[in-house]
Amino acid sequence: MPKPSADNAKTANARYIEADEAYFDGEFEKAESLYTQAIAADSTVALYFMKRSQTRLKLGNKADAATDALTAATLTEAKSSMLRQHFKALVTHGRLAAELSNYDEAAESLRKAYIINPSHEEVCELLAKVEPLTTPKPEPVIEEEEEEVEVRPARPSARHEWYQNDEYVILEMFIKRVQKDAATVEFSDQGVSLSVKMATGSDNNYEFEPLMHAIVPKESTYEIMSTKIEIRMKKANVGVKWDCLEQLEAQRLAKAAGKASLSSSRQGVSWDTIAANAEKETKLKPGEQSVNQLFQSIYKDADEETRRAMTKSYIESNGTALSTDWKTVSKGPVETTPPVDTYAKSY
Repeated sequence: MPKPSADNAKTANARYIEADEAYFDGEFEKAESLYTQAIAADSTVALYFMKRSQTRLKLGNKADAATDALTAATLTEAKSSMLRQHFKALVTHGRLAAELSNYDEAAESLRKAYIINPSHEEVCELLAKVEPLTTPKPEPVIEEEEEEVEVRPARPSARHEWYQNDEYVILEMFIKRVQKDAATVEFSDQGVSLSVKMATGSDNNYEFEPLMHAIVPKESTYEIMSTKIEIRMKKANVGVKWDCLEQLEAQRLAKAAGKASLSSSRQGVSWDTIAANAEKETKLKPGEQSVNQLFQSIYKDADEETRRAMTKSYIESNGTALSTDWKTVSKGPVETTPPVDTYAKSY
């Protein structure tokens, strides 16, 4: 906010002195008018707004009094030499805003005042009354980012297969009766493209990119046969096994596997079913049956963390451990612990 000229500051101070005299004489309307003139000449002085706020409160104009107090708080906010005046303006605004049922505004000013003086009795009392009446802040909505999947034009229909050895990946395109000069193959470090001029005169283009791993273009070849086109791609990293031909295919498989794993992990454990199956398989004795009934009872009456602990420990240990302590179970996988003199066997 720009500083007023010397003349304006002088005029403002003169109006302020006259306004104070009117205020102490009980002439509140006149005082309000003079304070307003002082502010018009110099709107950078917080004291003018606080004095007009007090005057307007005397006149019953609570809303404008609250506005003036807030303006005074704003003008003194960044000035450490005016901390006491800033605190007073915050408390005044908080009190008036609360009386006007502007609870959010009141709470904001009172919180700032509390930081300055947390032991101030009026601030503590007002804040305790106002806080429960404020508008609840909505929980932030966390949007899950959808994984971007590369979208590319569909390849023309043609059956193809691939296999590999330590040095090469061999791609076979089963396209019959292709003339020797009607097909071209281009290799890059991460891809291969095949262009075939069909008997109808149209060109069919087949792109395989990006490949699962890098290849050596100069050492890659192709051969046109009567029933197929065989493309031999030299591996840049000899001996490395390719799980898929293309990276896009690997991404799709990984995503599908992730969803399947998540779906499986969300399935609940039916202790009734587990107990029933165990009873059929081992022909439980009455005492052992009561133990399973106990497990069912614990799970039924347990809180969410206990149920999670029981489910996780039972599944991960392959039925050899059961824990109700989520703090311990959540730290890592629960190992299979078979009975003494036995061992766990994977199938």
